[in-house]
Amino acid sequence: METPRRTDRVRRRRRIDGIALLVVAVLVGVLTGLIALAGGGERVRQLWVAATVADDGSARITEVIDYDFGGEDRRGVLRRVPGLDASASVEASSPDAPADITVADEEIRIGDPDRTVTGLHRYVLTYTLADVVSGDELAWDAVGPGWEVPIDEVVVQVSAPARLTDGRCATGEADSTEPCDVEGAAPGRLAARVDSLEPGEGVTVGAATGAPLDGAPPLPGPPALAPVPEGTSALLTGALAGAAALLAAALAWVWIRRAGRERVPTVGIPVRSAPGEQARIDLAELADSATPSPTLPAALSPAQGGVLLAGSVTAAHKAAWLIDQAVAGAVDLEPSEEDREKVTLVRRQPGEGAARRLLDMMFRERERLPLDSYDEDFGKAWAALGEELGSWQQDSGLWDPAADRRTTWIRIVGGLAGVVGFGLALLAGYLAIAQVGVPLVVAAGAGALTGAGAAAALAGWELRVLTPDGAAAWVQVESLRRFLAGSPQPAVDEAVGSGSLGRYTAWAVALGEAERWTQLASRVPAASSGGRHLTYAAYAPALVASCGAASTAPSSSTGGTTSVGAGAGGGGGGSW
Repeated sequence: METPRRTDRVRRRRRIDGIALLVVAVLVGVLTGLIALAGGGERVRQLWVAATVADDGSARITEVIDYDFGGEDRRGVLRRVPGLDASASVEASSPDAPADITVADEEIRIGDPDRTVTGLHRYVLTYTLADVVSGDELAWDAVGPGWEVPIDEVVVQVSAPARLTDGRCATGEADSTEPCDVEGAAPGRLAARVDSLEPGEGVTVGAATGAPLDGAPPLPGPPALAPVPEGTSALLTGALAGAAALLAAALAWVWIRRAGRERVPTVGIPVRSAPGEQARIDLAELADSATPSPTLPAALSPAQGGVLLAGSVTAAHKAAWLIDQAVAGAVDLEPSEEDREKVTLVRRQPGEGAARRLLDMMFRERERLPLDSYDEDFGKAWAALGEELGSWQQDSGLWDPAADRRTTWIRIVGGLAGVVGFGLALLAGYLAIAQVGVPLVVAAGAGALTGAGAAAALAGWELRVLTPDGAAAWVQVESLRRFLAGSPQPAVDEAVGSGSLGRYTAWAVALGEAERWTQLASRVPAASSGGRHLTYAAYAPALVASCGAASTAPSSSTGGTTSVGAGAGGGGGGSW
């Protein structure tokens, strides 16, 4: 099993980051534009509604509805009117849209079922309501709370054949008592105005009726057709937000990559830098400075060297630790005669230091531990080994702790900035519905904030760098890896002759070159002096797989799975 090198992982991670930032920029642009388009969707731009009260308390209602369908294809307007007097005539007209009318119970449909309309159209609807005035009180739901679209402006007019006093107006959701402005325009008249209503909000007017008049006073005519607000192009707003996000993400990414270059070792690599500054170099360039070398790093174990090269702990590094213990004589690796892929661990000695604690946990007073299936004790020890290598990584002094802290903070701040920027981008889309200029400024700033924040959150890991000593050790380990990757057959023969075959095998496993080393070891005569170390080299790849099987608990299932649409019932619904 190959262990991915840090340079390979960095290149792969950078490709993923680049794709992710491109996706973020596209999403910001698309969603900003969609908000601008959606905000121009269905709504009532203006609702003028009037009631002319008769002597019997009923009222003839006139509604002038300036309905904006936006880009939606609809047949017309649907009105539900509780208390509709079906015996009286219901009429509808429109200067520019089909106005066929269908009345069923208390529902009025205006429009042609075979034709659709879009954009802004005016509809005039008249009908009769009973009991608008009951006794000496007028109470009229001029706008009911059943509207499913927002209403930008409401004007209410009431005319009655009696004086109207103590005028009242309430607005909001059902049962709301929030007041709205109402005035007596003349004896027997009331007028109210509400700037805007959200879906589910209404307007109710009321008054006390007094002395009768000669008749209901005339009402003013409805206003002109509501203008469609001039806004900013949804395409331009979305494109600007997306472009700003992409540009800011690219600039921030480049800056983070430059800030995250490795610190150059004080010796060995001639890199120029300004006086008083620490020389920096990209990881790929640092890797290019390594030349194949058979020298085993004296200050690092194979597992530690693998962690240093990869930047994180993997199963191969822990397997290399086991081989290292086998080379030290604490354990032995005994392959199965029946299955060459299976390995048994045999305890030979207690081990030293932390190794003894881990081996005690692993064997639990056993001498033999087959690695052919999950073993709970081995799994716990395997996890503890990973934690120990992770702790070493934190405390080794090979990584810059200040850079680690900067990495954490920049990712947190970047994530918050990205969220705020995304919210502002959506606000820009909303403002583009009815404003010119301002939405573009907000979209550009929001896109830049989103892109830069996303780059910081995604690419902040680049700031995690090695110290100069860490970089020097990294180059030494990479040099050994290159030697193992391209070593000729005599290299194994020399390792056998010097008695260091086992150590080289542990390093080959830790650095992802186990397959290559095993191929070379398989050509060494069995009668050579390699002994059990030659066996370790031959079975190194199988050991990694066996340790994975022995440390991973089998998954359990408690029942079947459930997916949407797979059960009885269900269905859905929408608008007519």
